[in-house]
Amino acid sequence: MEKNMQKKISLLSILMLLIMAFSAFSQQFSSKTLELKTTRYELDVRVDYKAEKVYGKCRLTVHNPTDRPISHVPLLLYRLLKVTAITDEQGAAIPYQQKVLSFEDWEQLQVNYTEARLPEPLAAGQSKTIAIQYEGFLFGYSNDGWMYVKDHIAKEFTFMRMDGYGYPVVGYPSDKVNRRSGLQSFDYSLSVTVPEDLVVANGGKLTGKSNIDGQTTYTYTNLKPAWRMDMPIAPYGIVDDKQNNLKIFHFPKDKDNASMILKAMNTVLQLFTNWFGPAGNFQGFSIIEIPEGYGSQTDVTSILQTADAFQQRENLTALYHEISHIWNVRDNDPLPDRFESEGLAMFLQYLVQAKLDNKPDATTKGFERLSERFRQQCERNPKCKEVPIIQYGNEGLTDLSYTKGMLFFYLLYHVMGENDFLDAAGSFYQKYKDTGATSEEFLNHVKQRSKKNLDRLYQEWIFGTESSRLVLESIPAEDLIRRYQQ
Repeated sequence: MEKNMQKKISLLSILMLLIMAFSAFSQQFSSKTLELKTTRYELDVRVDYKAEKVYGKCRLTVHNPTDRPISHVPLLLYRLLKVTAITDEQGAAIPYQQKVLSFEDWEQLQVNYTEARLPEPLAAGQSKTIAIQYEGFLFGYSNDGWMYVKDHIAKEFTFMRMDGYGYPVVGYPSDKVNRRSGLQSFDYSLSVTVPEDLVVANGGKLTGKSNIDGQTTYTYTNLKPAWRMDMPIAPYGIVDDKQNNLKIFHFPKDKDNASMILKAMNTVLQLFTNWFGPAGNFQGFSIIEIPEGYGSQTDVTSILQTADAFQQRENLTALYHEISHIWNVRDNDPLPDRFESEGLAMFLQYLVQAKLDNKPDATTKGFERLSERFRQQCERNPKCKEVPIIQYGNEGLTDLSYTKGMLFFYLLYHVMGENDFLDAAGSFYQKYKDTGATSEEFLNHVKQRSKKNLDRLYQEWIFGTESSRLVLESIPAEDLIRRYQQ
């Protein structure tokens, strides 16, 4: 009788766990808060080119920064990647449930949402490591409206990165919820096994390279805490500057262009150092060439740079843009608007072009080009002209930081003057590089460093929408500069 009762209790416990797991998929994710923080990631990946599959094992360490226990770990994977096991550090199985779902606020974006239920809730202030095994296929999201995410498996070029969920990422199927939580910051160890005629590129330090039976395993560790891991794989060549710890991964046909890029990289790094002071804890940097159309991106120690930027000198503005991000301050706003990072980077790419490439009108042409782009954005979405820059994060309009954000910095540069503008940007970075800052702290800092009154510029461009009318009416740049210099 007692044994039967124990069996019934055990079955009931299992049933309750299953009900709890399944109930997660019936809840609205947009009402959730992503609280867990990734602190360490150990990833081991094998690419099977014959089957066009990827097999992955990862040890993921998460931290609970809240004052209450957390019972589950939410994970996102590409829709055709399947979790095959989740265990704790002792190898004991952790119950989980997975299902292909669309993002609640991005219906075209489908992921394999996996929720691991911890046998014991993770206590406040504690960390836990779980091991996840997964396998499957990658075809990217370019057919689903996310045009640059073409991640896939092929001998000529293979790509796995956070954007395409090529490895488990802590998060919910809600873009708004994930953005609200901010960027992760973690250490990583990455091992990728590929055929010996291919090279795995990464922005970390190469700590191991071994060859067994025609397969080579590349092992990297991060140089600085990162928010993403990128794994481009191709028959790469490498051009490097060991003295300054700079490295270029290039496609075979672009060796000469890679040498040109390396020279330009040294030049622009020196220019930004002169302008903004030394970059904090600079330990090296890598540029990794990827095919055109895959989208240039930057991490703390690397840039993914599309092939067109390698092949023509005039396309180096993309390189200037990404390198400027080395001097970014972490945004501490709950919903970052990104104007002080992306808007500034857009302006700086044209300013560097004017200085280094003998194009004195580069910033004005950039202003005109992005004014037209902003007008096109407003035509597609009238909301663009009704939301002030400071609200872009809250309203999910951070793409406007690249356009209208750049227009603001163009005017700020001309109102303050070059010396004061660069001094304000550099002193802000040096003051907040370790702690991060909010948009309000950035604006206050610039205002304090400016000899000019910025009240009208701030009111019409940052806190108000009068600026939208000015751009939509195509008011010339010189007239706008005079408007705010008075």
